[in-house]
Amino acid sequence: MPINPQYKPPKTESGDLRTFVTFYDKQSNGPEPSQSSGAKLFECTAEVYKPSMKDLEIMKANETKKGVTIVIRDPLTDYLPTNKDKVTIHDRRFQDVEWEVTDVRPDLQNNKFITILLGATS
Repeated sequence: MPINPQYKPPKTESGDLRTFVTFYDKQSNGPEPSQSSGAKLFECTAEVYKPSMKDLEIMKANETKKGVTIVIRDPLTDYLPTNKDKVTIHDRRFQDVEWEVTDVRPDLQNNKFITILLGATS
């Protein structure tokens, strides 16, 4: 099967970033997401979608039961997500879930976006 030189992969655009997310550090006082005492690190909008096959393999290796992938605009020096952070997705479908950052993939070609895999073990 020949490779099509005119193929361009789909790109995230600013209009796709519609869901508000908040990043916190991992400190917590209780088992409920609402009991989190971690400091707020960063807030932004994100594109939220189901994990890809690559993401599912990472989740399987980390024994993560459910996951979601988000894309955020690269905040450059303002904030760098790490696997020590937790994320709250402000959407009714993810209301009681506190996500942990599982994998961070910066876009090294043009430095516009960062893809982040989030996982929840419960």
